[in-house]
Amino acid sequence: MEALIKAEDIRKLYPVKRGVFGKTEWLKAVDGVSISVSENSVLGIVGESGSGKSTLARIIMALIEPTSGRVLFQGRDVFGLNKAELKAFRRAVQIIFQDPFASLNPRRTVFDTIAEPLKIHHLAQNGGVRDRAVQLLRDVGLGPEVLTRYPHEFSGGQRQRICIARALAVSPRLIVADEPLSALDVSIQAQILNILRELKERERISYIFISHDLRVVEYISDEVAVMYLGRIVEQADAEELFKRPLHPYTEGLLASVPELVPGKPRRQAPKGDVPSPVDIPPGCPFHPRCPKRFGPCDKIVPRFTSSPQSDGRLVACHLWNPAE
Repeated sequence: MEALIKAEDIRKLYPVKRGVFGKTEWLKAVDGVSISVSENSVLGIVGESGSGKSTLARIIMALIEPTSGRVLFQGRDVFGLNKAELKAFRRAVQIIFQDPFASLNPRRTVFDTIAEPLKIHHLAQNGGVRDRAVQLLRDVGLGPEVLTRYPHEFSGGQRQRICIARALAVSPRLIVADEPLSALDVSIQAQILNILRELKERERISYIFISHDLRVVEYISDEVAVMYLGRIVEQADAEELFKRPLHPYTEGLLASVPELVPGKPRRQAPKGDVPSPVDIPPGCPFHPRCPKRFGPCDKIVPRFTSSPQSDGRLVACHLWNPAE
């Protein structure tokens, strides 16, 4: 399928100065990442804290510029768009943030919050604005009585529903969901997740779904990309990846998920701490923590590619893509 949005070789470096007279070093937040999302599909992105997931999301949203690389929306580079084209892009691509309270203006009522994008993009006028706001709230399981209330009057789950309604107001084609469930209770997480799935089926919305919760990603995603220290180390169909992970880091992430079946054999979780993104180890970035490391791992950066050994799946590991 043709890609709706595509990121090509994205890099984002931040200067870091150690001490007053220290030399400037570079923190590699995102290091050569390429992804694409098709119409009516969900790409899940997983990885530990500091792996670059949120930075990548903000680059895709054109909220921050990459150091190098480009983001293409329907074949157009989003960082080369003029003002009118960028406004159209903002309408087509929306974001749901991790903290629903921080992403809502405490001085605005629910009606003001949802009406603003409708007015900016001229999608409704006069009485039609209220009717559209009521419909959007019903789509996320809230009634018209909440229109005059303020964010502090709601629970976390209700606030996240309002954020989803605001994102849906402009009929987007893609929603970037950056840890949208992490601040919510488990029971509320299930409700929000079901709303997102229902909206995908009904409105044919695509998602980039970023989370550290592997069970959630498995439930909602069609394809999953695993990030480590700013790079994608494995990408595959969601069902295949969770059934048979290839990269040792992916195996370790799955081993960290509590098993509900007693006595089931467990994979080995990764040991040690994540290295600093300012001082990434040579060779494979994961090799200091990898239980399967061997000869070339600490010397040669593995290629992120498919091979006959990996059954055609994309993986950056010398076990599957031997160094030449």
